[in-house]
Amino acid sequence: MENNANLKRSERRKHKRKNENNSTIRNILKFLGYAILILIFIGVGVIGGKVWAIIKNTPPISQEALTAQSQSSIVYAKDSNGQWQRVAILHGADNRLWVPIEKIPKDLQNAFVAIEDQRFYKNNLGIDPKRIIGALIADIKAGGKPVQGASTITQQLVKNTMLSNEKTLTRKIQEAVLAWRLEQKYTKEQILEAYLNTIYLGGPNVNAYGVQAAALAYFGKDVSQLDLAESAMIAGITNNPSVYSPYANLEAATQRQHLVLKKMLEQGYITKEQYDKAIAEKLVFKKTNFTTYDHKYFIDQVINDVADELSKKLNISHDEAINKIYNGGLRIYSTMDLKIQSYVEEAFKNPELFPMNSKIKDEVQGAMVVMDWRTGEVKGLVGGRDTSNIVRGFNRATQAYRQPGSSIKPLTVYGPALESGLTAATVVDDVPTTFGNWTPHNYESSTYRGLVTLREALTHSLNIPAVKVVDRIGVATSANYGKKFGLDITKNDMYLPALALGGLYKGVTPLQEAAAYGAIANGGVYTTPITFTKVTDSEGNLILENKPLRHVVLSEQNAYILMNMMQDVVKYGTGTRARIPNMPVAGKTGTTDNYSNAWFSGFTPYYVATVWMGYDNNSISLYDTRTGTKVVGGSYPAQLWKTVMLQIHKDLPYKDFVRPSGIISATVCRDSGELPTDLCHLDPRGDRTYTEIFAQGTQPTTYCTVHVMVKINSQNGKLATDLTPPDLVKEAVFIDPPGRTPAQNAVALDGKYVVPKEYDDIVPPPQNSTNGNAPGDNTQPPPANNGGTEQPPGGETTNPPPNNGNSQTTPPSNNSPSTTNPTP
Repeated sequence: MENNANLKRSERRKHKRKNENNSTIRNILKFLGYAILILIFIGVGVIGGKVWAIIKNTPPISQEALTAQSQSSIVYAKDSNGQWQRVAILHGADNRLWVPIEKIPKDLQNAFVAIEDQRFYKNNLGIDPKRIIGALIADIKAGGKPVQGASTITQQLVKNTMLSNEKTLTRKIQEAVLAWRLEQKYTKEQILEAYLNTIYLGGPNVNAYGVQAAALAYFGKDVSQLDLAESAMIAGITNNPSVYSPYANLEAATQRQHLVLKKMLEQGYITKEQYDKAIAEKLVFKKTNFTTYDHKYFIDQVINDVADELSKKLNISHDEAINKIYNGGLRIYSTMDLKIQSYVEEAFKNPELFPMNSKIKDEVQGAMVVMDWRTGEVKGLVGGRDTSNIVRGFNRATQAYRQPGSSIKPLTVYGPALESGLTAATVVDDVPTTFGNWTPHNYESSTYRGLVTLREALTHSLNIPAVKVVDRIGVATSANYGKKFGLDITKNDMYLPALALGGLYKGVTPLQEAAAYGAIANGGVYTTPITFTKVTDSEGNLILENKPLRHVVLSEQNAYILMNMMQDVVKYGTGTRARIPNMPVAGKTGTTDNYSNAWFSGFTPYYVATVWMGYDNNSISLYDTRTGTKVVGGSYPAQLWKTVMLQIHKDLPYKDFVRPSGIISATVCRDSGELPTDLCHLDPRGDRTYTEIFAQGTQPTTYCTVHVMVKINSQNGKLATDLTPPDLVKEAVFIDPPGRTPAQNAVALDGKYVVPKEYDDIVPPPQNSTNGNAPGDNTQPPPANNGGTEQPPGGETTNPPPNNGNSQTTPPSNNSPSTTNPTP
């Protein structure tokens, strides 16, 4: 019993110890459980805090964040039907062209959804949990290698527009948060539009962001024109552009395209018939070159002009403005007329329209500008004969400042002269004349026409009359009008050779000269030339509106008279090669004295145009070895001008220049510019009267005194005296140019028609005296001069024409251009 009792006590102690041990284990386990639970809570708290901090620091979303990506700009021009056509795409690092969802074909939208995010329209979370799990399983099956993406379209949009490309947990969390926020704020159409405009779809040597750039890069067409097969090809690129771009690997790209079409069929976006047709379609690829563009000279000037205006309006530097053009998604509407531009470019490709000097390596360069003189809109512009694809290079139409030679005369000589009270009939004596220490010469240096009207002087581009006119009206007046016409007249130009003959210190550009001539055509109103009309952003919001500035240079009447005088240049003078049939042309030639620059500028009732030719090396003279002649403005430049303008005007109806009110006609003497007398009709050269036009009030009111009638000895041509045998005396009509010297008269073409200065020295044979005087002892004075216009022998003036105290005849000593004998 005792043993049993002892056994029971022993078992009870054993059980007690066992229970105590079990209790200790339970306590330990409970402690560990609580500890683990506490650690889990702590971990969750820490992780949750970090996650919350990440979420809290996630950047906000905005419309601007989605659309403010670097976007390419587009330049437009009008075609022959007046429709806007894209002529250039300007881009920086990213070539991206934004288009609204309405212009993106449904097939293209569905192709991206089918291959990238098939639950896009059903899922509003921004992330796709089912797709994430599926991607995880696929990666596990592949041994941990990522083989399937899980990002939704919304997530990809966030990654492309709002976050960096770093692969961190922070970025992934923020990506999910932003994707969810986007889904709550924007419609599916808005999200898809942003995605399709920002996704990278380029590849080797292809810079294309968004479906519009891709459509141009691969098929050379607008995205709206893509068909199903083309849409599937583009949609397949995004998975791996370096592999699935058709320019990288056409076979792989085609396999990917077929997969896209298969997905579209499975998801009900297309029928089996559409699928089969798209699979069988043979794609035609047409690459658009985004690194250059056609019409480069014109577009280069558009870029510069837009940058200048952006710089002013936005108060930014020129470089910043250029950056905005290449990355700001601008829509630039140029003034270019594609038909006119093509005519100019084709002419510049024709070597027959340019002189060739086989003795030198350099090629003759040229530039041409065509402008609508009513609006100031430049319609065509070429700045060189370069055939390279270099863009934003040297543009001779706008950047080459060259001396204009005689093409400056309408602007600084004859226009100002008419405004100063002279008329087209005002007469100037074209004879050798020295101004200070400078003696100008005509193009034909040994030929001097004598008395000429301003109309004749301009028609034949006579230099001496031009200098005399500027000397008469004053260099200050001449310079002032040059500035009004848009020329860069400097203080170094305040002397006769520069202003009268075009030897400007800086020179002019073809664009400047075209605009200046346009003012004459436009009734005396100068209009600043423009190369673009407006600039908008990619959504059509106006940024710049470019309206040209205008100011009056000449009265409407004087502009018409000057235009009329310039028509004679083309009809009868130095510019006859510029005539075009069935259309009036007014213009002027210009050639510098060393033949290094040749110009023709002219206008019709429709357009004004300027042509310049020369070498980039301004010291080389223009010489054509094919003809063996030096080149002047009336030769190749006039011929090129005609070639282009013939094309431009071939389908335009005839139109004449509009004659304004206040213009009258009057018959005048061409040797005096005054009303004619009977003597003007009896000139030995024939009738010297003609009908001239005048601004009302400027017509002459006095009669000609240049024509005189005197008695001469018909045998020797000397003035008759009382001793001249009566049978040798006859009356004859002569001219008596005021102030002309015998030396000047000796070289003037009209010198032989000038009234003689010598009296007859013939002594009559002896006769019986009836009055007691010795034979020949006649002491009577010479006869009267029939009007008092003759001067006695030795009485003619030898002083040069007065300069009114306002002419500087000595050129500046520093950097003075050589202009002693500019040519027509």
